[in-house]
Amino acid sequence: MEIRHIAIVGTGIMGNSWAIVYARAGFRVSLYDREAGPRALAPQKIRTALEHSRPLLRDGDTVDGVLERITVRGELVDAVSGAQFVHECIEEKIDSKKAIFAELSKLAEPNAILASSTSSFPVSTFASELDNRERCIVVHPATPPHLLPVTEVCPAPFTDEDVTSAVFALLRECGQVPVLIKREIPSFVLNRLQGALIVEMFRCLNDDIISPADMDTIISEGFGLRWAFLGPFEAADLSSSGGVREYFERFGFIFNAIASDFGIAEPVVVPASIDKIERYVRERLPISAIASRAQWRDESIISLRTLKISQRSPTLDSDGPSGGIE
Repeated sequence: MEIRHIAIVGTGIMGNSWAIVYARAGFRVSLYDREAGPRALAPQKIRTALEHSRPLLRDGDTVDGVLERITVRGELVDAVSGAQFVHECIEEKIDSKKAIFAELSKLAEPNAILASSTSSFPVSTFASELDNRERCIVVHPATPPHLLPVTEVCPAPFTDEDVTSAVFALLRECGQVPVLIKREIPSFVLNRLQGALIVEMFRCLNDDIISPADMDTIISEGFGLRWAFLGPFEAADLSSSGGVREYFERFGFIFNAIASDFGIAEPVVVPASIDKIERYVRERLPISAIASRAQWRDESIISLRTLKISQRSPTLDSDGPSGGIE
């Protein structure tokens, strides 16, 4: 199925951002909100976001050119008419999701894909009773998607495989980076990873171990610099001359001890998991290339640190104990 016309339901931060993603890639977009106020404000909000993200426009494109591909509609039936892909971006309430998907199931084109940007509810929780449930899927991005490309794609057990494939193709055409969530799980993976970090930050805060400013600094002036270029598994692979296997065989006990502290009875760093990670990293990088890859990482971090220095907000005090918060 060729997708050329996309409908978006909801003109909040997520809906407007997705409109930019799709229109920036050349798709025709119909944007709907049941409230007249948000509908009226959407075009200017989108224009402002496009102006700020102008470097991400495709060669030869303009802000006005992108905006011309976006039409705001006052009726849901008009928005979804002719759309091959419908992306729901309404409030994060399960009853609201059920209601809008029941409506979309009746109004959308018979073969249209019905996607949700829900950040917490698997599609089975609100679309399992629909006659055309095989066309329903979760497409959940990092926020805002017009700036952050990673996007979780989570089909239900009943979602047609062709739908999942079509969504991956669409996202890649738009410059997004889709990742497959193989099995439905509440909050998916992006929020669970972020949540694990935030929960531990609150624990340290509540136990008065460290200040909020210093915890933010650990991320912005530490992990964040490295994670901008490498995921944690890739980074671990460069932290030992023997690669990721050597790293986790030497230091896995640290993570297992932390897991135990969290109440997880069984070790999390186990041989089978190390085998999976090693296959993944060795497919991308031979062990003989670790040193050169580490040099590339270091040069990339230097470039990012230089950019951060040039972009540092003048309103922040850089002489405090944490060196300023980005």
